[in-house]
Amino acid sequence: MFIQQLNVAQQAALFCFSKQLIAADNNIDDRELFVLETIKAQCDTTTDFEATVQLSSLSALFIEPSQKAAFMFELIGVAYADEQIQESEQMLISQIAEILNIATSHLEEIKNWVQRQLILVNEAKQIMER
Repeated sequence: MFIQQLNVAQQAALFCFSKQLIAADNNIDDRELFVLETIKAQCDTTTDFEATVQLSSLSALFIEPSQKAAFMFELIGVAYADEQIQESEQMLISQIAEILNIATSHLEEIKNWVQRQLILVNEAKQIMER
């Protein structure tokens, strides 16, 4: 949803960390793979999907608050692809937020928004099935 807010290098980082996030709980769900493919489809055609991005490089890659937030909205959405955030996924999200200097309260705001969005999407699906 917010991928267009990211430049090509940031999109590569999103894809890289999305892969790490879905593997963090040692259980890759089909819904997670679908979200990963959706991210890939929304990225710029020049995005390097094979790039390896180090956690330590994120602070230099994400300077603007809007880009940091867009990155976190997307990552948290990936974590919720299987409808729940596992502890290992939450730990990675927290590490990334800390590196990006995102306050815990701001991270919780983003997480709460993603949860509300998922509820609305599920409601929309129910309406469409009527």
